[in-house]
Amino acid sequence: MTYSILRRLLSFVCPDQCVCKISDVSLTELWKSGVRVIFVDLDNTLTAWGSQEISQPVKHWVEEAKAKGFQVVIVSNAGFRRRVAQVAKALGIIGIAAAGKPRRYVFRRYLEWKKLTPEQAVMIGDQLFTDILAAKRAGMKAILVEPLTDRKFITGRIQRPLELITIKILRRMNLMP
Repeated sequence: MTYSILRRLLSFVCPDQCVCKISDVSLTELWKSGVRVIFVDLDNTLTAWGSQEISQPVKHWVEEAKAKGFQVVIVSNAGFRRRVAQVAKALGIIGIAAAGKPRRYVFRRYLEWKKLTPEQAVMIGDQLFTDILAAKRAGMKAILVEPLTDRKFITGRIQRPLELITIKILRRMNLMP
């Protein structure tokens, strides 16, 4: 496989930005770049895996995002619709469960419904092979956050070591922001 083909393939899992936690994402910069909808992952991004507890910094960040005019939407692969709905309700935002990321259907459908383009959207999440890949496949910006906890669903236990290897490769190739 040639170097250019490898770079192209890796670009599909390469985030546009990396931050420690969601509250480190600059809402001012997102707005200036034309973003109007923020899709966020639930587990290990907004809340600890499997939890409904929302930290004060996350609550404040979501409130600030809404006050600036952003639409904030939880897009989770979690099949527990009730938990996703409860967290979304607590934050006063929309929540979509069982999204099937990295499929792009949910994003395309929402953007079409709101008459927005992929360039006006960003996905924030903790996983390369679901959150970041879904965003890139949909033509959106992608921001990678560090997971809030080490706990993860069974697929994450397999996926996370592969993601760490991929991140090392991305850094070695100077592709990682």
